[in-house]
Amino acid sequence: MKESDTSAHVCLGQNEVKVGDRLQLYKNVCTGRIGGKLDNRICKRVDGGFGEVTKILNEHYSVVSFPAGTSFGEGDTLEKSTR
Repeated sequence: MKESDTSAHVCLGQNEVKVGDRLQLYKNVCTGRIGGKLDNRICKRVDGGFGEVTKILNEHYSVVSFPAGTSFGEGDTLEKSTR
């Protein structure tokens, strides 16, 4: 859930991440027909930038901060960065 233009609370908790972890942001970009058959839709995962865990809320959630200007929202995914 987006908290501000630069932060969100996400479903990665205390057993998955720690403060300071860098996370890769991915956006799903879909093309093709919106209505009708699902097999006409093609989606691909696109690099959306990076965020950093700034606070652990509980066993299920944490707060991630993104650089100013980073576009993020519902439906985006985060993974621990290996870079």
